Amino acid sequence: MDFLKKLDREAWVLLSVSGLHAFSFALSNAFVNVFLWKINHDLLKIAWYNLTNYIAIGLTFILAGWITKRVDRVISIRIGVALQALFYLTVLLLGTKAIDYVVILGFFLGLGSGFFWMSYNVLYFEISERDNRDVMNGISGFITSLSGMIAPLLSGIIITRVDHFLGYRIIFGISLGIFVLSVIVSFWLALRKAEGSFQLGKVMKISFQPKMNWFWVQLATFFQGLREGVFLFFTGLLVYFITKSELTLGTYYTAASVVSLISYLLLGKYLRPAWRVHALLISTIMMGLLIIPFLIYWNTWTVMLYGVGLYLFYPFYYAPMTSIAYDVIGEHSEAVELRVEYVVSRELVMNMGRLISLIIFMVIVSYNSSITSLKPMLLCLGCVQIGTWFAMRKVPLIAK
Repeated sequence: MDFLKKLDREAWVLLSVSGLHAFSFALSNAFVNVFLWKINHDLLKIAWYNLTNYIAIGLTFILAGWITKRVDRVISIRIGVALQALFYLTVLLLGTKAIDYVVILGFFLGLGSGFFWMSYNVLYFEISERDNRDVMNGISGFITSLSGMIAPLLSGIIITRVDHFLGYRIIFGISLGIFVLSVIVSFWLALRKAEGSFQLGKVMKISFQPKMNWFWVQLATFFQGLREGVFLFFTGLLVYFITKSELTLGTYYTAASVVSLISYLLLGKYLRPAWRVHALLISTIMMGLLIIPFLIYWNTWTVMLYGVGLYLFYPFYYAPMTSIAYDVIGEHSEAVELRVEYVVSRELVMNMGRLISLIIFMVIVSYNSSITSLKPMLLCLGCVQIGTWFAMRKVPLIAK
């Protein structure tokens, strides 16, 4: 366990904050979409909820980036967690009336997520270094996976053993309490003020210059966003549509997270910078192949196979992308000074991809609400991540 010594006190505090966030997110996030579906059975309204969430995240990253650059990034992470706590408080108060306010709720949650992830990404870059970045990625993934093992199963048990809508209110209430605890833990992070003006336009211009490494990172990020736009929320809904059981949905996430936990442990201990692009190639191919049997024949077994397989290979897709992106940011001293702007620009491109795929989803659902009509689109989105490997292989291995 010597590799754990590479992380200092600040790293562990940040991992604690993100761990609490991950547990609360795993406890409730997938079930919010199911909750909205059970109230109204309207896929389009759920899509609007997620669309406004993505829009708000993108806009908030710009605002949070300015605050982070001119005030303090730790304050931004506290604002983000507090806003997400207020989101769950609002859902608790609205109850089944939440379906009438999906646009506002989605935007509200996006505000909190934007503030949190903007600050977290900048703090992650500052606290980690090239020689411990893969380790920190691995530990973060381990904590996220552990949360994914426990929280969804706990939610499924509570919802199925209590009156369903009361069960939802209980898990949303628990999420509220955990977010409050996360705010408290964040006070152990030292304040970190940044200097200089907010120069987002300068970094966005670099994003469109093929001669720059950042262009290829952004192209890879766009493909990642295309895949995630629909799959982030729709996979859980598909599991519920097939099984009609919140307990099975929780079990699905638990089983998948067990596999993910093992993958992140292996990744944190063994993945080296020289192997990142190879890990990306293998993971993108396998993630594409796994979607095929799932779409040919929908049942409990194919959905479990897809979930377990996806969570096995996704860590080897996500972690190398993140590490390469931050290595590129740290490549030059000027880039380090503009690290906030780089994080914001990356999220804007990510959400651009998410919005495009989600809008395609909404157009299809508007004309045909049948789930089977979405199969061709899901197949395309399930394979689009090969573009991330194509782009990232253009980025040379950056020497220490």
